[in-house]
Amino acid sequence: MRNGLSVIGPDKPLLAIALALAVVLGLLETLLLYIVAAVAIAMSSGGLLVRLGPHAHAIEMPMDRACQLGLAAVGGLIVISFPLAKLMAALSWRAMIRLRTRILEAYLGASLQYRDSLREGSLQQLIGDYCLRAENVVQQLTLALVNLVMFVIIVAGAIVSSPEVALLLIASLAICTVLLSPVGRWLREDATKPTLTNREIVSRVAQAARVSTEIAAYHVERPVADMLNADIRSAARAMGRLRFEGRLVPNLFQYGTIGFVLILVSIVASIEPSYLAGLAPLALLLVRALASLRQVQRATHVAREIAPFVQAIEADLDALETHSWPAGEIDIDRFDTLGVRNLCYQYGAEETVLKGLHFVIRPGEVIGIVGPSGGGKSTLSALLLRLRLPTAGQVLVGDVPLEAVSAQSWSRLSAFVPQDSKLVFGTVRANIRFFRPGFSDDDVEAAARAAHIHDEIMRLPQGYDTQLGPGSRDLSGGQRQRLSIARALLGKPELIVMDEPTSALDSRSEKLVTQTLQELRGRTTIVLIAHRPTTLEVCDRIFEMDAGVLTERLAC
Repeated sequence: MRNGLSVIGPDKPLLAIALALAVVLGLLETLLLYIVAAVAIAMSSGGLLVRLGPHAHAIEMPMDRACQLGLAAVGGLIVISFPLAKLMAALSWRAMIRLRTRILEAYLGASLQYRDSLREGSLQQLIGDYCLRAENVVQQLTLALVNLVMFVIIVAGAIVSSPEVALLLIASLAICTVLLSPVGRWLREDATKPTLTNREIVSRVAQAARVSTEIAAYHVERPVADMLNADIRSAARAMGRLRFEGRLVPNLFQYGTIGFVLILVSIVASIEPSYLAGLAPLALLLVRALASLRQVQRATHVAREIAPFVQAIEADLDALETHSWPAGEIDIDRFDTLGVRNLCYQYGAEETVLKGLHFVIRPGEVIGIVGPSGGGKSTLSALLLRLRLPTAGQVLVGDVPLEAVSAQSWSRLSAFVPQDSKLVFGTVRANIRFFRPGFSDDDVEAAARAAHIHDEIMRLPQGYDTQLGPGSRDLSGGQRQRLSIARALLGKPELIVMDEPTSALDSRSEKLVTQTLQELRGRTTIVLIAHRPTTLEVCDRIFEMDAGVLTERLAC
């Protein structure tokens, strides 16, 4: 109940309307069951009159009128079933949209540091499997509550029909519940294990897919398969236990209740047979009430089985929202200088990668940064791009701390060209535009020309409309890199940070990238992480980064 209501959230009024319709549905179904039982009794006795209601206060009416009343009840049931089904479906799909939207926004709004700490495939798992299971919790909750309302209404009808026997039925239900509760608790004691193991399986499968080439190269397929198979077996055993409970307990409850009722009815029949008058309608109501209760039990079992997934979603969402990235409040449209004052950055509790950096970058300068791997170059670029926040010190845009600058305005002023240029599923034009509306096709073409990739795009099968993907073989590594540069140049940024833009390029692509850098020199501020001497020739100043310390090495 708690998990389902948390997922339903603001749609609780819709749930209340659904339960109100369920009350009407239960009343009509109870009336219909009375009529069916009474008509059956009249037909078996050969009479033309049908007795409706409790035995002592029964109302007699002709058979045809009773049938007409029953048909009216059927019509009412059909009419009410449509809005009830629509409401139950709406509760599910609205919860799915709301939950997936919240996860996406929380993930994309979380800091890069926190996202780096997450398991591989965690976002895909939350958006996919976990959201589907949370939506299933809503289904099971609404199904359980509707059937519970139906059960209460039908039991109330049974009490009206024959209070003594109906109370015996309720006593039987209570006895079965007390007797079967320890069994259910024993079978459910490992309910969270399948969820935790499934999360581990998904994470490890994602990891195996990412390093599949390395797995083949080191020929460790068997150990990897053994590890995953152990997780699979553990999850299967725990899930099997839950499935066993789900199949066994409802059957024991239903059959045990019927057995208790038969025993009690036989006792009543031997003591006071007059109490059994009108037992046929009660028997039909009993069967229908138990069917509703069984639906409640099944829905409760499924929801209980899924509950750990909902709890995991809430825990992950809370963590993502706790580690949200500061949006900043100051909008800027240009900067005069980019200053770094006593800048420090630390990973974890002890690993300090930047130590008291201090320098100033003037507009239009091309700054080269060199140094060994692990020296802090990429961390510095992330700080300049506002992708990470300093542990100490400041990055200043003019006199304004960079973290106080709004993320939107800084993204308009800065751009990033990573070492490993990534494509998305879509056209060449869509890859250059990269989810940024407001740029025309002419703007896209101008950016491609500036990156010296336009002519090669035009030789593709559909030019700018050629479909690409993350693993596209239509473009070489050098072409993908220049496409990434065109993506950066589209917004005409004042600052571009390039991380090894020529490290894996052939000589022709390196020459074209260098030509682009020469053309940008003096007009755009560029921070260039590079090792190749030919790339560094374009720099105004070069800094060397080693063990977190920055020193100016030479001027070009």
